[in-house]
Amino acid sequence: MRSGIPFRSILSAVTISALQCTGSGGTPAAPAFPVAPAVCTPTQRAFGGPVVDPHGPYYHQVVVARTSDGTTLTEAHQVLDHASVPDGVRRADGSVLIYYVNGAAGSVWVARLEGDSARALGAISINGVEAPAGVVDPDALLLADGTVRLSYLSGFGPPGPSAERAICIADSQDGVTFTARGAALSLTTGEMITDPSIVRLSDGTWLMAVSLGQQAIIARSSDGLTFSRETTLSFGGVPELSRGEGGGVRLYVCAQGIVSYHSPDAGRTWSREGVVVGPGFNGHPIVCDPSLVGGAGLFVFKTGE
Repeated sequence: MRSGIPFRSILSAVTISALQCTGSGGTPAAPAFPVAPAVCTPTQRAFGGPVVDPHGPYYHQVVVARTSDGTTLTEAHQVLDHASVPDGVRRADGSVLIYYVNGAAGSVWVARLEGDSARALGAISINGVEAPAGVVDPDALLLADGTVRLSYLSGFGPPGPSAERAICIADSQDGVTFTARGAALSLTTGEMITDPSIVRLSDGTWLMAVSLGQQAIIARSSDGLTFSRETTLSFGGVPELSRGEGGGVRLYVCAQGIVSYHSPDAGRTWSREGVVVGPGFNGHPIVCDPSLVGGAGLFVFKTGE
């Protein structure tokens, strides 16, 4: 979220302290998770005030554009202010939801697209806790049964010997009220991994991409429940995965704007496609946080100062 650094969640110390006080459609449903670990089940609300970092989410905007091929954008326009780390999903009823960190409220919120604008619906809840503290970097996926699956970084806050973090997953029937399902990827103490994105491939296996600064880590799963790290790519950070044509998979990363890569072999090899959004969009130097909204012909991203 800092100016000039293309990844979402490594904020300044001020932002971290404040928060601590506080993809792809048509994917088949996965088996149920076991009981979620404590790190994935928030018990406290976020602090409920603006994120004061001068380069943080209060000074970011969410932009939506149209796309027919996932790489060429038209009609890009801002739909949310004081909003960061966006990700969109098209629900079974055709409505499009955008999940984002509300920089004015210090927690994850959801908005619904209505024409060329977005109407905020309010903060999400996880296990009955509204606006849960320590939850950032939402990434939404629609399952075949209509469930909205949210992957997110849980335990966000200052690093320390007892600071536990994980990439977690929660499910919702209405897109607002979620139930935590489990930890898809465990993180070691002090490990600054952020920004998950999950996709199910045509062969039934699953890929996850997470950000490690300006790199992207690819993890793989046979059941969509537990992911194992496989490789680290140096293309850029803040990755987004989506299903491509012909059974392939596309990866978007932040690297002087937003750049796309394509893999024909389930994410084992990649080739660069090109720049999707260049740096300096609409007068804003930060362009990051890509999200292709599967089945909607829309592309969501963030701008900032």
